[in-house]
Amino acid sequence: MILNAIAEKLKRQSKDDFKGRHFEAWLIVQAVIWYLRYPLSYRDLEEMFEERGFEGS
Repeated sequence: MILNAIAEKLKRQSKDDFKGRHFEAWLIVQAVIWYLRYPLSYRDLEEMFEERGFEGS
């Protein structure tokens, strides 16, 4: 499936690709995977991360 291929490619990205970002690379990748895989809004993603103990600004 194309989505799985995209997810794997994102997971292999170098840390330099996320340099200067507010969040860690794995957190960004997880948000993108969930956003593409499920019909979620940005608010839904924020709530999911907050439920798991991660806070965004």
